[in-house]
Amino acid sequence: MPDDYYLLRLGGLTSLITSVNVSLWGNRISVECVYNPTEVRLPYILVFQNCHDIRWSVHNSDKVNEKEADIIGFSIGTESHKKAAVITTDIFEISIAYGRFTLQKNW
Repeated sequence: MPDDYYLLRLGGLTSLITSVNVSLWGNRISVECVYNPTEVRLPYILVFQNCHDIRWSVHNSDKVNEKEADIIGFSIGTESHKKAAVITTDIFEISIAYGRFTLQKNW
């Protein structure tokens, strides 16, 4: 995964998205993920706050009933709404223009 995924120090293995939660009328987006899904399954959350624009596209409607989506690409973008974050999976892609980003993990 040649992108910002490695800059977050998430390691060299893959991650899956297990849930995307939109709250505060779209002002806060939480993307729940699991790292190393075939072994230890270490959870973490990508939190985008002060969101101004969210764009979502489903590009594989055959997989919409899957419980987890493989992260294929991740660009963190830039805070203060300068450049949107883009998360691409095997099922969907989401673009988020945000004010603040945090990574929550306990490992």
